[in-house]
Amino acid sequence: MSANSTMPVFPDPMGSNTPAEFARRLEALMRSHRHSVDSLVRRSRDAGTPISRATIYNLVKATGVPRRDSVMAFLRACGAPPREQIRWLITFDQVYARPVDAAPAPHAHDAAPVHPSARSALGIAAQPRIVM
Repeated sequence: MSANSTMPVFPDPMGSNTPAEFARRLEALMRSHRHSVDSLVRRSRDAGTPISRATIYNLVKATGVPRRDSVMAFLRACGAPPREQIRWLITFDQVYARPVDAAPAPHAHDAAPVHPSARSALGIAAQPRIVM
């Protein structure tokens, strides 16, 4: 390797605290590799993880909450190496994390209480009574 050859420098995802900042950095990644939206669509399709033009625009403009696999497809299409992809996904998880005090997603089995007589037939243990 010659003294003048350098490794490519990727925009740094770390430090993104908001979806808008994360999106700006995704767009900087795309621009740093001189990719257009159409070239990313083509590259993602060729890599077997196709994403649409609309998805790419949504990612770089912070429209809605992106899916993690869309971010991964975007990173692969940009040519980010695996180590950089991990850094981006860690930041994505931090930026789009659900607040700790948010209610958990409802489950179908939690929708209706089970009648006590059905509990024994189903092998479900009785719920303890809380006395105050």
